[in-house]
Amino acid sequence: MVITIIISIQNIIEYLLFIVGLISSYVIGANNNATSLGILFATNAIRRRYAYILNMVSILVGVVLGSLTMLHSVYGVVYGNSLYVAIGIFTSLSSSIITFYYLNKSGIPSSLSQTFYPSIAILTLISHGFIELDWVKFWVIVSSWVISPIVAIGFSLLLYLTLNKVVSAETRIIKQITIYKNLILFSSAFTSFIVGANAIGIIVSSALLSAPAYLVIPLYGISAALGVLTSQRIAIRVGFRITKLGYLGASSALIGSNVINEIFTILGIPLSITQTIIGGIVGLSFRSFTSDVRKQVIQIFRSWATSPIFAIILSLAIFGVIKSILGL
Repeated sequence: MVITIIISIQNIIEYLLFIVGLISSYVIGANNNATSLGILFATNAIRRRYAYILNMVSILVGVVLGSLTMLHSVYGVVYGNSLYVAIGIFTSLSSSIITFYYLNKSGIPSSLSQTFYPSIAILTLISHGFIELDWVKFWVIVSSWVISPIVAIGFSLLLYLTLNKVVSAETRIIKQITIYKNLILFSSAFTSFIVGANAIGIIVSSALLSAPAYLVIPLYGISAALGVLTSQRIAIRVGFRITKLGYLGASSALIGSNVINEIFTILGIPLSITQTIIGGIVGLSFRSFTSDVRKQVIQIFRSWATSPIFAIILSLAIFGVIKSILGL
């Protein structure tokens, strides 16, 4: 009887985890895709209806194909008592997406990676051995939050200098315009792909506890793609900000930072896509160190300081409530 009740409780938690994963994919698709959609809006590279289609297809492909290297970014990294693991992942994902949504809405760039992993780490420490965490993997992930923006700064600037030589060598104006347009389209599609592969990949890995990959991957991909449709307002604001770098500068910042993102994704390492892209923007902004550059750097440090703290506090509260309700 007791075993039956425990199994029923675990099934409910896993079902809720699957639902939270769907919602999280939608929210990430709406928020993290704003940069790639925004650059198309700001430059009028293609019509808006086609901008949506390009981004929706790119993020869907990112989830379906790109996220395959991320399947063990949560599933298998967090282990132990099956009921406690389900509760821990559900709690961490719920607190992370709430923190992610409200911090980004408040103007503080946040990342799912920066909120989820500190939350699950704290729950591991207070679970009295019921939840275990691969600490080596955890510290590799934490290191990526520092390494990826720094590398993106240098690589984006190097890419800009290289592309600038290529474009300058072309004397035909029409050809230059075509190059700019293709760079913008590629940088937008590439960014959406990375969002699907890495950010949604974390969510997919979390949900593998509740459903098989062949079900989770396409459904979460569709949910993320639908989220793209709701990112218009934030996309316009972000798009015009990034295009202040110039068409070539904006493309270099996005492509350069996302090359770094893709390398980490191939290695199966979750990272802060937002912070890496900001690193790329900062790198291009170093051409003239303005107040906007200082603002971007301050935003990175604000995110590092606030995101994990908010998520940890919320996850502890949710975890405590669930344990009290279930009498664990």
